[in-house]
Amino acid sequence: MVTLYPRDDADEVRRGLLILRRRTGLPVAFGGLVAPGGPPRMTITELTGTSTTALRGLAIHAGAGLGGKALALGLPLRVDDYRAARSISHEYDAPVSVEGLRSVLAVPVVVRREVRAVLYGAVRQRLPLGDRLVAAAVDAGRDLERRLADRDAARTALAALPTVPSRPDPTGPSGSRSARRTPSCAAC
Repeated sequence: MVTLYPRDDADEVRRGLLILRRRTGLPVAFGGLVAPGGPPRMTITELTGTSTTALRGLAIHAGAGLGGKALALGLPLRVDDYRAARSISHEYDAPVSVEGLRSVLAVPVVVRREVRAVLYGAVRQRLPLGDRLVAAAVDAGRDLERRLADRDAARTALAALPTVPSRPDPTGPSGSRSARRTPSCAAC
């Protein structure tokens, strides 16, 4: 696919996080886009409902932590107590603790079989994140998937349009404006 614009869909990720918070009632949401090319890695760039900036700019590697595991597997995951969870690795415990998060979910955003972003939702208490809440978060992720796919399709369509040949420059080598007579206008 020819990229017409930089692959910066951060505005759609922000929108997805707001939708996730509204649909789930979770007070904290954050996420970011997966870096194109190279090993799967994403950076948390968008935060809403956080009380610190501890998560901003955090590079999440495939397989590491909850989001990295969701990135690697392409599946939504949740932990009811991040600090005590045995199902994930704990490379990111320090920033998660600084933010005070306990129960966390991560939803990969998959467009054409490629994880393009990860959305997280969280609370600062240890409590079970039920199936309905996770389903609502997954629905928010699916909405983002559709919007990113639509943007990709629009970019591809625009890139495929034939280019219009440019008109010769009237001030170019074939003649200058001063050589052409322009009508004078006394009223101008």
